[in-house]
Amino acid sequence: MGLLNKKKKQTQVIEDQQHLNEPKKELGKKKKSDKSIKPRAPRSSAGKKIIRGVFWTIVCLILLKGAISFAQGTRVINQTNVYGNTEIVVSDAVKGFALDFATEYFTWDANYTQNRETRLKSFINGINSDMGMKTFDATTSSKVTSAEVYNSKSIDKTNFEVTVAILRTVTPLPDKLLSAQGKAEQPEATSSKTYMVVPVTLAAEGPVIKSYPRFVSEQVKGETIDPASEPTSIVNEDLVKKATELADSYLRSWYEGNSSQIKYFYASTSNVPTSLNKSEFTYTSLDKVSVYAVPENNGTDKTYRIVADVLVKSAFGEPFNNSWSLTVVEQDEKLFVVSNGIDQTATPVKATDDEPTPTPDESNASTDPMESLE
Repeated sequence: MGLLNKKKKQTQVIEDQQHLNEPKKELGKKKKSDKSIKPRAPRSSAGKKIIRGVFWTIVCLILLKGAISFAQGTRVINQTNVYGNTEIVVSDAVKGFALDFATEYFTWDANYTQNRETRLKSFINGINSDMGMKTFDATTSSKVTSAEVYNSKSIDKTNFEVTVAILRTVTPLPDKLLSAQGKAEQPEATSSKTYMVVPVTLAAEGPVIKSYPRFVSEQVKGETIDPASEPTSIVNEDLVKKATELADSYLRSWYEGNSSQIKYFYASTSNVPTSLNKSEFTYTSLDKVSVYAVPENNGTDKTYRIVADVLVKSAFGEPFNNSWSLTVVEQDEKLFVVSNGIDQTATPVKATDDEPTPTPDESNASTDPMESLE
């Protein structure tokens, strides 16, 4: 038994040694496998670093812009669209105010100039009511016979300059020494024309004058005219003859106030004047007629402008020369008036009981303005 046990122990020892040797073999194999892999060189990461740098820079800028916008809050941007003419127009109220002031400025009685100061107070603010003319300096009496706006311009939205042309009668005072002796004669009155620039400020309550006006010299008239600005003159004899006949007949009816006759000279009854009164001047004759071409606006009718100089006489027999500008169209080889240059409400003239108002087609097709006078 002892022998058997001894053999069993030896056999067990051998098996244990073999078992212990097996992991060593596996470990040896693993090391052999590791030795077969060669080491590699590390890859370059410079490009990735640049891309990452650019990316984070953009992100930081976006975050910074968002932070600034949040700190500023909501901003409202007002956009103004301006259409048409942006030039400041001087209103009729400003011009009328300047005319009234100029009239009062040049109107006074040498014996009672205080009245002038009282009248000027309603126009001015912040300056002396005598406007620089002292009472003891007045040696003449002045009366305005006419005042009209010569020119006007805007300095800004509230300040304007209106040039007024004043025609006045000036009467000097008689000599004081001769007057005391009863020998003074009344000096003759003289006429004077003055151009004055009136500075007008538009306040919330209305126009006001805050500074003294200034006098300017008479404006120089033009001497030359650019030929390119002149309209194209018509030399066709037949057309000029028809224009002359139309102008003579039309203007004669106009001065006579013949509304029942003048309507036949118009291309359309909608252009006929509302009312027509007899002029205080008598039409005498046609002096000169010129015909100019006007660009066609409807593509069918030919449009012309007739400039007619006529001779008229007043009720006292005084001769005068008037100039008219008639816009006409040619229809069916005849000329008809479109406008005479006078701004007025255009409505058909009422027809008489025995003469109906013709329609535009009927008047143009069957009525000859030259024949209607015969």
